[in-house]
Amino acid sequence: MIKKSAGIALRRSPAMKVGASVRRRAAAGLASGRSTLVDSVLMPAAQGSAARVQYAAVLDGHTLNLRALLPAGVPVPGASGADAAGADGDAPARAHVLFISGGTRIRAAARLHRERDGQTSVQATVLLGEDIGGVSVTLGRWTLGLELDSGSPAPVRLQLIGDGAPAYGGPTRPLDTCVRTGRRHRLGLTPAGRLRLTIAPAVARAEVLRVNRAFTGTSVLFAVYGPDAARDAAAPPVVELVEQQRRTVLRHTAEPLPADATAWRVTLPLGRLMDTSARQTWSLRLVPGPRGGKPLEIGRHGHDLRSPRKVLTPPKFTVRAEDGTFVEVKPQYTRRGALQLVCTPRKSGTP
Repeated sequence: MIKKSAGIALRRSPAMKVGASVRRRAAAGLASGRSTLVDSVLMPAAQGSAARVQYAAVLDGHTLNLRALLPAGVPVPGASGADAAGADGDAPARAHVLFISGGTRIRAAARLHRERDGQTSVQATVLLGEDIGGVSVTLGRWTLGLELDSGSPAPVRLQLIGDGAPAYGGPTRPLDTCVRTGRRHRLGLTPAGRLRLTIAPAVARAEVLRVNRAFTGTSVLFAVYGPDAARDAAAPPVVELVEQQRRTVLRHTAEPLPADATAWRVTLPLGRLMDTSARQTWSLRLVPGPRGGKPLEIGRHGHDLRSPRKVLTPPKFTVRAEDGTFVEVKPQYTRRGALQLVCTPRKSGTP
């Protein structure tokens, strides 16, 4: 308990806030240095065979958004003739994004756009994953490039250099985990500075669907995603209710929700379980199944929020304990998104 309290005090200390500021400045300096390296060294070394990435991100967990500038002197499809560019500046779709892994090449349509300064950019929005109607990229590392149909027998192929990582300063961040498949998509750079997409398999997680309130306690509806998400109703998951300060662990069996093999409900009779002599903080975790593994924290993990504790604020409610004491229950989420139930006994006997 002392070790845990010390950790909490350290995270809340002013020194950690200074550390976060230093980390942000270091990250900004690293991004600036990386951009200088790309423009001063890598792009000149490519000798016109690479497009400069200006923006690249996977925003909703499974859609790649890309924008890159073509180098000068590269034959541009539709650069002359009646089909050059429409009124909005977009040329016909004769460009493709290449996903390269070993000897496998997958193409996705891209758009050409004439900029005001005369340069040509390539823009693409690509859905990732054949099982959701997108390109058939699989787990592993994929190097990204461009292919232009210049009208000659051999297409023009260009590297994509630079990560184009956007700076996010608001309450949200890019969501790299697909909410439908659980696969994780991360953009990065190869040692040569080329844009690379890494696709990792889904990891197990337990997501809160709803927190129901009652005068005697609460019930939490949650869904399990990832490997072995669907369980046999004859062997439902077991939820541990853990009190942090006193290290009390209570187990409750969840019941299945109809028409969804991954969704469950666990009923927590807080009025019977709570010790009304002091404030208590309870967290919920899922006991590992027959294959073992680590317990899963039940919470909100599949989101794009920087601080779920500040944004996700379920309403408080009051529970009547067995000794007649009224207890205020405040559901909240930790920085990691785990659900907590903070139970505070009221001094008066009225709710």
